[in-house]
Order: sequence, then structure tokens, then C-alpha cells
Amino acid sequence: MRLRSWAAGAATAVAGSGSALAWLPSAWAHPSGLPQLRDRAGVVWQDATAALVWDVHESIVIGVVLLALLYGLAITRWRVRFGWSEQPADRWQVALFYANCGLLYVTLDGVLHHLADELFFSAHMLQHMLLQLIWAPLLVFSVPDWLWRALLRPRAIGAVGRFLSRPMVAFLAFNGFMWGWHYPAMYDLALRNHPWHIVQHLCFMSSAVLLWWVLIGPLPELRASYARRMVFIFANMLAMKGLGLSLALSDHVIYPFYSENVRALGLDPLSDQQLGAMLMWMPGGGFLWFGMARIWWQWLRSGTPRKGLTGIASIDAERARRNGTLPPHSTGPTPAHEAA
Repeated sequence: MRLRSWAAGAATAVAGSGSALAWLPSAWAHPSGLPQLRDRAGVVWQDATAALVWDVHESIVIGVVLLALLYGLAITRWRVRFGWSEQPADRWQVALFYANCGLLYVTLDGVLHHLADELFFSAHMLQHMLLQLIWAPLLVFSVPDWLWRALLRPRAIGAVGRFLSRPMVAFLAFNGFMWGWHYPAMYDLALRNHPWHIVQHLCFMSSAVLLWWVLIGPLPELRASYARRMVFIFANMLAMKGLGLSLALSDHVIYPFYSENVRALGLDPLSDQQLGAMLMWMPGGGFLWFGMARIWWQWLRSGTPRKGLTGIASIDAERARRNGTLPPHSTGPTPAHEAA
């Protein structure tokens, strides 16, 4: 009966779609107002095709290819030559890293680059969010822990790594670059001078990697406590939302560069600025909320039986097993007289 019902629904959908497609040409030419809609659609299409330009910058291509090449050498030839690890990198990490290189290229080059550099503040904010909230954590995830240790093995680099792993240092670096580069004079400098634009993106990318390193870094010896990481991520959420809110509530265009260029798709400069601010304020904060939830869950599962039972059987059993008070194949907490 369910199969017959599903087949009837599918046939109805196909018939309806076919009727709509057959009717569309006559409706498009009908004199009731659709020609005006057609003309407007033509203008929007022309604007869109003029805006969707695929830029290619040699520096971006070289940088992405070099990053992929160094990673490939590190997890294969150099791993064996320098004795970094007997085990190769996990396949999912390798696939994730190279996919992330593709994301890096399409974020910094191509259509999005043209829209961000020439036309839309909102496109520029989307570019920054992709770099800071997606590319950066994926980079931290996709590098094996043994490779991180190899990179930090030299004494001077290790000392710098320990210093930068402090939550307060990472907070000041991330938000210092974020707020500093959004100061109108600095933002305008980056838009009008391409080398400075490269510096801006490098600042955003490096400080974002530092932020996610503090939150999800794979090396326990450099990892802050759960409590400090919770405070750290909440403070970063406030700083990011504060900047987004200040841009969204402004009644004038803060960055005049975008007002000087031809607008596309009918989006005026102030609406464009508000849209970009909302991208920073809402989706950006959402990613950090996800990070906070993950840390809280890890914190919940990392306690010891001495801290009391949570009431969740699987968590209490895992805590007891981790602390040696539960047999390996048991499903519940060990009675006190057996643990003793």
C-alpha cells in the first residue's frame, strides 16, 4: 500500500512539473505584466554575469600548491626520514586536508574573491567567515598529532608554541586582528592595496588557527582546562558579536570603498554592510556555540567517580572504567566493596 501510494504521488509530481514547463513559455509572453518581470530578470541576469568573474592570482595558486606539497612530503618521506612516527596519517585526515586546500583556493580566488574585492562588503565577510570558522578548524583537525609534535620539537619553536597556546594570548591575537583590520582606515588600506590585503588575510588565518588550536588542539600537554576554554570561547563570542552588532546598527556606510563601485543585483551599500554584519553576528556566533557545546560535553565525560555520579549510566560507567574501578566489560558502576 505504501509503495502504491508513493508511486501515485511521484506520478502526480511528474505530471504537474511537465504541465508547468509546458505552460511557462506562454505565461512568460503574456501581456499581464510578466514582460516587465522578464525585463527585470534580464537586467538582474546581466548584473550577475558581470559580477561573476573568476579571478586568478598567481600568489594564491602558488601558496595553496606549496601548502599541499609540504603536507604530502611531511606525512610520507619526511615522516620516515626523520622518524616522526611509525604510523602513517589517517586516510580521513589526508582527505580532509586536501579538501581543505580546495576550500582555501575557492575562498581566496575565483568568483568570491572578485565579489569581495570589488563589489560587496557582505561577500568579504563571507570570505572571512569561511577562513576563520571552517578552514582554520579543519586545518587543526587534519594535521596528525605526531606532525604537530614534530613541528614544535625545536626548543625555540616549542617555547613559542606554549606561549601562543595560552587562551589569553590567543584571545588578544584573534580579536586584536579582527577589530584592528575592521577599523575603516585599515580596511580601506587592504582593499586599495593588494599586498596589504594579503597581509590582512594572513593575520585572520593565523589568528583563527590559534583560536581553534586552543579549543580543539590535539596535544593534551598544551591544552587548557575545560573551564578556561569555556571562558575563552564565550569571551570570543562576545567580541565577535559586538563587532557585528556595531556594524549592523550603523546608520551610515562605514567603508566608502564599496559605495564607489557599481552595485550589482540591486543591493545598496548600507544594506550590503548590514548583511555582512549579520553574517559575522549570527552564523559566526553559531559556530562558536557549537564549539562550546562540544567542550562542555567533553568536560562532562571527563570527570571521576569521586566527583559524584551524573545519573547517565553510560557516562558513569565510562568514568569508572577510566579510573580502574570498573571491569573492562561491565555495563555499570562497580559496587564499593568490589572496588575496594
